[in-house]
Amino acid sequence: MVRFMLNRDKIRLMADLAIYEKHHEKDVFKINNYYKSDYIFWNTLQACVRYTMVFMLCFVFYVIFRADIFFYNINLSGIYTIVSRICVYYLIGLIAFMLISVSVYAYRYKKAKKGMYFYAVKLKRLAKKYHYIDGTDIK
Repeated sequence: MVRFMLNRDKIRLMADLAIYEKHHEKDVFKINNYYKSDYIFWNTLQACVRYTMVFMLCFVFYVIFRADIFFYNINLSGIYTIVSRICVYYLIGLIAFMLISVSVYAYRYKKAKKGMYFYAVKLKRLAKKYHYIDGTDIK
């Protein structure tokens, strides 16, 4: 009869790796497939599109609730000032939102890379416990 000894360190390490994979699958492992500049660019672009859609939706609601002012002051100079003011507000908000989103996504990327480093260290430690490194069995 062959007895197998359970190594608590191996089990604990494998459980830690499985828990980490389960909790960080969406953020860490997907971010690892991108370069930093690509990750920040695409997510900032998505954030800008979302900001534009939300701004337009808020503008539509504002026009609906304040329609009496818009229809009462319909003249060319009034429309020009309103449109120019809206464009200025949009651009100021867009620039602020882009700066915030770039810093947030840069922080997320840095945090994910750090997490992947610790994950790789634990994987190497587990490989050493199994005496299996670089595809060769060390005994």
